[in-house]
Amino acid sequence: MPLRAAAARYHALLSLPGARVPVLASAAGSMAIGMAVLAIILLAREATGSFGDAGRVVGAFGLANALGALAQGRLMDRLGQPRVLRVAAVGHLTALVALVVTADEGAPTWALALCAAAAGGTLPQAPAAMRSLWNALVDDPERRQTAYALVTIVFEVSVMTAPVVVAAVVALSSPSVAVLASAVVATGGALVFAGTGASARWQGEQHDVGWLGPLVAPGMRTVLIVLGSFGVALGVLLVAVPAFAADHGSVESGGFLLGALSAGSLVGGLVYGARTWGGSPARRLPLLMLGLAALLALLAVADRPLTLAALLFPAGLLIAPVATVGSTLLDTAAPPGTATEAFAVMIMGIVAGNAAGNAIGGEVVEAASFAAAALCAGGIATAGAAWAAVRRSQLDR
Repeated sequence: MPLRAAAARYHALLSLPGARVPVLASAAGSMAIGMAVLAIILLAREATGSFGDAGRVVGAFGLANALGALAQGRLMDRLGQPRVLRVAAVGHLTALVALVVTADEGAPTWALALCAAAAGGTLPQAPAAMRSLWNALVDDPERRQTAYALVTIVFEVSVMTAPVVVAAVVALSSPSVAVLASAVVATGGALVFAGTGASARWQGEQHDVGWLGPLVAPGMRTVLIVLGSFGVALGVLLVAVPAFAADHGSVESGGFLLGALSAGSLVGGLVYGARTWGGSPARRLPLLMLGLAALLALLAVADRPLTLAALLFPAGLLIAPVATVGSTLLDTAAPPGTATEAFAVMIMGIVAGNAAGNAIGGEVVEAASFAAAALCAGGIATAGAAWAAVRRSQLDR
């Protein structure tokens, strides 16, 4: 598809009444996730002197964020978006301020993890709210697929660009300031989103699928597992790359290295979302995951920052397409009336995977090397590809 036609496709979506401000606010919410992860890693490493401890602290943040995403998604489907987002925003800001104070006081790792968990559980889920909002803003199925691609692009690129912002803040100030900056971005984005007319008018559908929510559907469970492995693989990198940078002179430059990954994600997401692809999403998912696995494993050959940056860009090309396919599959895999909760479950899988990957990445780079962590990430993504292939019939339904 020509570049002009692709740009027109996205521009048409952003020109819809009531769309632009929520999209920008959800971008802030997405960026806050990536900012918080790296900022907490750097703050915890500074406070404890260990990447292993830092991985455990940020792992607590991620696991709590996964559970919080599920709870907020369910509440938004029932109570509406503004009320839930506003309460979460206040709680998140309070928890991150407590984390900074706790770290500055030299508190033990478990105390840092407790504050991080509180911050993760209350991180406002503006990206999940935006995905549901598109259902109300767009009626045409084909345009809705492009809208889902836009949600994924905004989410993935914001999350992966955020480390560059954190690296700049840390270089100019400190990890504590970076953590507080992420809190301001998350809170501001959530409050702006909640104040839009489109969010106030949105209403969830009535449904009764029990306490498991959308996970009663086998296809939804498959999406969760596959996207969870995707999240684990990326979570390993989010700790391993700063560790690689530290070994080569500057831990803060890890954020700039991760910027190469985000640049690849941006390009891959724009290309993928700008055209219509043949075949079913269920067939594309294992192929994309397998390609990602190979590119992640290839990172193990990097021996200097420039080489790693050159290899991170192509690896990033497949990040947004994998997440876009996962989001598209929700339309058929999730039970009716669970739009926000289903997307929140998908995000939960990715974020919980990130948290587990953070912990795994911290342990592997401390016990072995960056190369071992890259191979570990590739192996985990390969397992996800295999599961997607084996369970494809569940996704095709």
